[in-house]
Order: sequence, then structure tokens, then C-alpha cells
Amino acid sequence: MKFQRIPNSIALCFAVIFSAAGCGGGGSAPAATGGGASGSPNYTTCSGQQVPNWRSVAFQSNYQAAIQQVISHYGANPSIGYIRIGLGRGGEINLPQGWNDSTSGACYTDYTTDWGYTAGSDATFTWNAYLQSMVQYEGSLASPKQLLVSITPVTGAGISVDDFIAPIAVASGMSFGNQGLQASDITNYPNCSGDWCNLFTKNPKATVRELQTYAQSCPLGTTCTSSLSTSTGPLDPLIPFATSHGSNDLELYYQDWLIAYDPTYASSVGASGSSAAYQAAIQKAATMAGVSLQVLFPPQTGNPDYAAVQQYLMTNPAVSGVVIDVDWSDIDMGNSVAGTHTNYSFAITDAAIQPWIVAGKTVNLVFQNSTYGGGSNCPGTGIGSNGSVGSNCAIPPWMWTALSH
Repeated sequence: MKFQRIPNSIALCFAVIFSAAGCGGGGSAPAATGGGASGSPNYTTCSGQQVPNWRSVAFQSNYQAAIQQVISHYGANPSIGYIRIGLGRGGEINLPQGWNDSTSGACYTDYTTDWGYTAGSDATFTWNAYLQSMVQYEGSLASPKQLLVSITPVTGAGISVDDFIAPIAVASGMSFGNQGLQASDITNYPNCSGDWCNLFTKNPKATVRELQTYAQSCPLGTTCTSSLSTSTGPLDPLIPFATSHGSNDLELYYQDWLIAYDPTYASSVGASGSSAAYQAAIQKAATMAGVSLQVLFPPQTGNPDYAAVQQYLMTNPAVSGVVIDVDWSDIDMGNSVAGTHTNYSFAITDAAIQPWIVAGKTVNLVFQNSTYGGGSNCPGTGIGSNGSVGSNCAIPPWMWTALSH
């Protein structure tokens, strides 16, 4: 698109409005809502995927408990870099497509009419108030690891939510980043995606200023893999542009790393002509003081590209680290009773990060509560394999039951 150790026995806080005297959050959150047109009080379907009411009591309390567990489990691990907590879809802050579109049926009715979602420039908008509450809650945890929040344009609100949440994150001891680095950032500068160009300048105290390319890039002379790849454009001009405008942490899709370093892979995708330029841009950034370059969402064991990643990237000195997806369903094994839920397992995530730790790389985690896109089936093994409901692999199956009450 990610501090002091939290004891495993930490008490869970299940309030919806966090205050300094209560959960240590600060700011105010909107009252929790329920009762959707879909017949399920706190979840609905948008674009074919089941999505939650993030503002509900059941969602917030249980997700906060899981966040505490992630920080507790990884807080003392010297190989972990940052942790980015997804507060909306994926590891980001966006709302589902259709939430504000009156033609989307139950998606629109649930979010706007039943649950009262609004998004804009200040905390009078309910989505802003939710984000502020959660960011300040994260800041109250005194995490040993740097926590990040996304700044991505929110559908229907543009960059106004990004401009609102970034300074709140920094004031809470957190950092922020954008997951949409693309060719138009160069041509439209300083009006970059999520307003990152301006926000990096305005918030220099952010320890990590992260940028993730919008999608895997589209090398010159090749057929772009998707419309998102077309928007991303070639990688080699994006890297120097990002570092020259304040980014000190770049997340590049593993496919682009392989174009730069694996001649066989580059040839197989018709990008051999871009290999030298890609590698030169990466190498130059890698020599810059304070700049980190991450391999984004690499394949797991069993994927055809895994061997190439092992050979060309895991021990590559230009690779600072890796970004690994952690789905909520990966770690949270069962429903909770307030203050007593301890049924967590980190086996899936620990297995995914171990090869990179052995290789001496820093591991950054993106904790997701709701997948982008979904799909008809969740993976059979590994990341996302514990999720199985509504084309959304990230939320534990039991959580949909909790959201129905």
C-alpha cells in the first residue's frame, strides 16, 4: 500500500467514544449505528462484496482488541519495521465504491440513510470522526513499532479526508503514507494522489513518509496489465520524483523488482527493454541516506514467482525490507466475551515473514480488516485462508455473526 510493548494480558476497552479518562484516545467518535436495509444490522454488500459498518460497537471493540494483539505479538521483534492499520477498505481509509451512489441499492441506503455516513473536511463528518477516534486510539497504545495510517482519497470526498487525518496522525505519534503513486503525480504536481506532495511538506515530523505505487507499473513498450497499471505508468521516473518530494519509504510491487533484477522474468513479460532503467532508478534510491525500498506483497510458497523472489530479492542489498499483508481473519480465531477474548494465533503471519527475517530484511506489516476486491473464494492456505464469507477474506467468519446483532 505499516513504542513500548503491550502486555498480552492488557484489558480490552470496548467503548465507542474514546476519552483520555477512558481508553486514552482523545477526540470524539460518532454514536454507533445499526439496522441496515439489507436485513443484517451492521454489514451490507457493495460491488458484490460483503463489507462492515465500521462505526458499529461490535466492529470497533473487536478490531481494537485484535490491533492490541498485533502490537503485543510483534512489538519486541527487532525485525519488524512499521505496522499500518487499515481503518477502511484494505489497509487504507477509503469507503466501498457505491457507499454514496444512490443507484447502488442497499450499499447506499445502509451507509448513508441507516448508518449516517458522511465524509469531508472536519470531524463534523461521521467518517472523519471515526478515523480521528481510531487514530487517536492507536496513538494511545504507545506502540514500540511505528504505526502508520493511509492517506488515500475517500470516494465522494476527494483529498479533504486526507488533509484532515494526516496532522492528527502526526500529533498522535504516528506516520502516514499514500498507496497511489502514479504518473499523474508528476504531471499534476503539487496536486498528487491523496495530496501526499503537500502533506509530506506540511508534516515533516512524520518519521515514515510512505509511498506505494498505485499498481504494478507499465514499462514502456509493453501492454499494461490493467487500467491501474496504465495509470501507474513506468516505474523509473516515479522513484526519483517520490524521493525528491519527501518520501523516505517506497513500496514497489514484487513484479517490478523482478523486471529490474531477473532477466528471465523481464523477458517473459516483454519488459527487457526497461530492466536497466528500472534497476538504475532503484539502485540510486537505495544509496540515498534515510530512504528505504520495500518489496510489496511478495508471493508465498507455491506461487510460480516465489523461487525468483528468493533468488533475486531476498538477499538483494537494494531491498531494505518487505511489506506483508496480515488479514484480521489470519489471527483472530473466535468470538469474544468482553475482556476475556484470548483466542489468537499468529502462525500464518509468522510463516509468511520468517524467510525474510532469515534473509536479514525488515518486515513491515499491513493489517487489513476488509479486502479490496475480494473474490468468489478465499485462498486455501496462507494469508486470507481463514476468511470465507461474502468474498471478504480479511474479516473472521465469526465477526459477521457479531455484526448481525
